[in-house]
Amino acid sequence: MKRKKFDIDAMTDLMAPDPQTSRQYRDYLEFTDHDAQLLREVHPYLQAHQSEVVVSFYEHLLRFPRLQSLLDDCHTFARLKHLQAAYFDTLTVGDYGEDYERNRVRVGLVHQHVGLEIRWYIGAYRKYLSALAPVLRQALAATPEKYPPTYDALLKLICLDMSLALDTYEQAGRIELSGLKNYAEQVLTSLPSGVMVVDAARLVRTINPAMCTMLGVAVPPSVDIDFLPQPELRAAIEVALRAPDHREELMLTLEPEAPDGQPRYLRCALSRVWLDGEDLLLLIAEDLTAPMRAKAALHDSEERFRIAFDHAAVGLAQAAPDGRWLRANRKFQDIVGYSEEELKTMNFREMSLDQELPASEAPLRMLLSGAIPSYAIEKRYVRKDGQPVWVNVAVSRMVSGRGDVNLMIVIEDIARRKQYEHELRHMASHDVLTGLANRSLLMDRLDQALAMAHRSGHQVAILFIDLDRFKTINDSLGHEAGDHVIVEAGRRLSGIVREGDTVARLGGDEFVVLMPDLEDADGAAVLSAKLLEALLLPMNVLGHEFSPIGSIGISIYPRDGVDSNALLKNADAAMYRAKELGRGNFQFYTEEMNARTLDRLCMESGLRRALERHEFELHYQPQIDLATGEQVGVEALLRWNPPGGEPVGPAEFIPIAEETGLIVQIGAWVLRAACEQIVAWRNAGLPSMTVAVNLSARQFHQQNLVQLVGQILAETGCNAAQLELEITESVVMADPAGATATLQELSDMGVSLSIDDFGTGHSSLSYLKRFPIHALKIDRSFVRDLTTDADDAAIVCAVIALAHTMQLKVIAEGVETEEQLAFLREHRCDQFQGYFFSPPVSAERLRNAIEQRIDASRCCSHEPATDPVQRAA
Repeated sequence: MKRKKFDIDAMTDLMAPDPQTSRQYRDYLEFTDHDAQLLREVHPYLQAHQSEVVVSFYEHLLRFPRLQSLLDDCHTFARLKHLQAAYFDTLTVGDYGEDYERNRVRVGLVHQHVGLEIRWYIGAYRKYLSALAPVLRQALAATPEKYPPTYDALLKLICLDMSLALDTYEQAGRIELSGLKNYAEQVLTSLPSGVMVVDAARLVRTINPAMCTMLGVAVPPSVDIDFLPQPELRAAIEVALRAPDHREELMLTLEPEAPDGQPRYLRCALSRVWLDGEDLLLLIAEDLTAPMRAKAALHDSEERFRIAFDHAAVGLAQAAPDGRWLRANRKFQDIVGYSEEELKTMNFREMSLDQELPASEAPLRMLLSGAIPSYAIEKRYVRKDGQPVWVNVAVSRMVSGRGDVNLMIVIEDIARRKQYEHELRHMASHDVLTGLANRSLLMDRLDQALAMAHRSGHQVAILFIDLDRFKTINDSLGHEAGDHVIVEAGRRLSGIVREGDTVARLGGDEFVVLMPDLEDADGAAVLSAKLLEALLLPMNVLGHEFSPIGSIGISIYPRDGVDSNALLKNADAAMYRAKELGRGNFQFYTEEMNARTLDRLCMESGLRRALERHEFELHYQPQIDLATGEQVGVEALLRWNPPGGEPVGPAEFIPIAEETGLIVQIGAWVLRAACEQIVAWRNAGLPSMTVAVNLSARQFHQQNLVQLVGQILAETGCNAAQLELEITESVVMADPAGATATLQELSDMGVSLSIDDFGTGHSSLSYLKRFPIHALKIDRSFVRDLTTDADDAAIVCAVIALAHTMQLKVIAEGVETEEQLAFLREHRCDQFQGYFFSPPVSAERLRNAIEQRIDASRCCSHEPATDPVQRAA
């Protein structure tokens, strides 16, 4: 224990005697004022010999080793000599009031502080009295009678001085002891360890707060050990008290008393001690609850970590900084194919591909240096079976309590994700249906091919391929059949092209073949011929045999364009020219094609607005009964009159409407306009006649066709018997079963039905007899040459005979000459239409002609009609 700073003034104030105590000191020694007077009288003489007394005094002290050790500091020694000389000087001055007593206390405190023992005073004062006796005798030699009372006064003073010194020593020791006791008590109270002292009588002498807290007790004074609630502790104390020199250490588990309901753990050391001849038992207890709970928590944490580590859904492993595997869970072993024992003999670099090592070494160095706490990287590990597996590797730096650095590695098998990413990239650049390159990939490869051709001087060819009449297949047999055709066409195209060529599908039935590094344009022509030949081979589509026909347009770099868009646009224009020239052929791009393509685009744009602008009009071509010569019906034919331009014939815009899908909306308008015209003629008093309306393939295969026809009939008030719907032979034969059901519903509604362009398709008689149709229309291609071509004549005769056999009427289209009419009349054709009788005319003109005929009939007029329509009427 370090001594407190010595404050002599404060100590002097505390220990100086009060006036009553001072009187008691003097009374006990019978020290009177006369004694003081006697000492004053000899003071001057004694003062003259004071230095000799002090020197003799300290020479005597320094003969003792104990005192030498206390006075070995020269500064302290000089200070003590000075104080002692001053003190000796005041002893005989004769003034023994409060200042004298304070000075005496002060000197005693200094001696006690430096360690001079009380017994020193006995020798010191004896030496002082011995030294002064001869000096005093000499001083009183003239008056020897004064010597005894003066020396007696000096003895009284020395005893008074010693009383004050001894009391000072005692009080200072008591104060110091009290301080030490308080210090010990404070230390004992603040100790985290529990301390308890038990005597032989089983009484608790000392117990500190920590021990009370640990044992859960509050201890009154002088209590025996029976107050302890722990039987195990009481028994251990009993044994220790009975056994001499007993030392023991035991662990105590106390029952839960805390709010958390957890037990407490104490480690108690019991030992026998002797104090002032008394045999005592010292118990020192350490509360291990917190460390043991921490240890248990650590164990639980480690167990949870072990379970989480071993059973994690991702691969977990620990590795040394040099790459040695230290530990690996089951998932990690499954991913890499090695057992944990095998991994411990390996370095993680052995499992990496050589080309991928540099990418992972740089972040590893940063991690080990502490520059980064972790990193993640996607790489491939080589499995035990030699197969690479894609993994996502996350590496973290672990520092143990001892400062050791290891690596925690988490790996996730991302092979499936990588496969998905590959598939997504493939989907982004390839057509989903066919697996061919899509427009994006085509344009990328085309740009590369053009760049290479620019450097090499070679040519590049673009072959734009379109399947003719594909929409008919899609509309008649459904999208499943259409998809089958597209896939098979793509397969055939891919099987013909050169290695290095690209086959792409742009959408719908459009394909493009990219031919890079071409020596001359002849190579493109040769390949195009092969492609058309391959497409033409029959294919089975849902039980139907079908031979696709393609049209190909070709553009050549750099002749027909120097950029990708120009080459594609020009190849597209050439493809449309191939279609115009009869389909099933290929055409190289020429400048004139761009003008036609532009016209076609303008026409498509105009068609989209024609309905809104009411630019369509129906013309009607009369149908004449051959036997009576009477007009019995008309065929509604669509005309387009763009504002500010020439009328556009149906041969020009109908194919575009079919391709764009606008034919559905236009066809609905035609059907409604025809029904409204029937009602208008009826309201005008014209004779009843049928109006024939053509249905496109898209219209016929609409699911709501029957509902649409019924709705229009209802909304217009048209008589269903006056409406005749014409469907081409190829449309109904594309799906005979479905067509039969649709035709039956229309027939049940009262609508007349006829097969248009009969003889141009591949009708099955078994299906034909099942169709609820009313008429067959002979295609104009057979009528045109029937007087000069025996085959056409035979076909016309066969169709008439077949129709009559099936009790169907026959209508011939495109009659333009008297000879054609005579042939048809001879072979009993039922009805005719064509320019020989009348071109298609407007509704107003047709009405006027019919009204004129009626008026002429009433007037018995036999004037020949000059108007073809009137003549037909």
